[in-house]
Amino acid sequence: MYWNDEKVAGLSLQDVKNLLENARTKGNQEVVSLCEAELISRKPKPKPVAGMPDGFVRVSRSDRSKLKEADVSHLLVELANRLSQRFDFSTEKARALSVGCKRFIPHKLLDSKGKAKTGGAQKAGRVVFDRYISYRLQDDVFALLGILYTEEDEAGVRYQVLGPSSILTNFKPLGELRPYLMSGEKIGITPGGEEFSDFEEAARRFTWMIEQVAPKN
Repeated sequence: MYWNDEKVAGLSLQDVKNLLENARTKGNQEVVSLCEAELISRKPKPKPVAGMPDGFVRVSRSDRSKLKEADVSHLLVELANRLSQRFDFSTEKARALSVGCKRFIPHKLLDSKGKAKTGGAQKAGRVVFDRYISYRLQDDVFALLGILYTEEDEAGVRYQVLGPSSILTNFKPLGELRPYLMSGEKIGITPGGEEFSDFEEAARRFTWMIEQVAPKN
């Protein structure tokens, strides 16, 4: 039987799959190509992401990158627990030190389950993962995060220490640290920070920054 695009498109999904297998068995590459193209066209379209332009596709996440994310999250939690033994990160203390700051919302270092927080970039599918810990006083947010832009990124996981330029001497604007941001786009209230390729180096810098601003236990 002669097959073309129109005839294949008129088949049910199961019939297209059966035809594909039959064509593969007989070595009929022309029909194989027709069936494969039809199956691709029938795949459900990804749901649009709020705030993203039409055609935006979420970044893929492999099992390998998920394991790497778990490792980064574990490092962040360990650091947060060590710092919590030295400094008072309670919301009550943060509010007391931020009197007069309009719409102040204190940050807990970790999420409600005691894990590293998940950044908006990851939730929106703009990066492979974006995990962080953060603390807020007045109008400033002090954060340490591990972020992987794509599976193919040769730089691998980047560690960013975010805070005010008055403290971080090698400060870079957020637009330079986050290449996926669209022109003029702003996220959160943190204007930028410093970037490191090594977690321990970033952890030391974050610890030093916290020592400058957080009250001790």
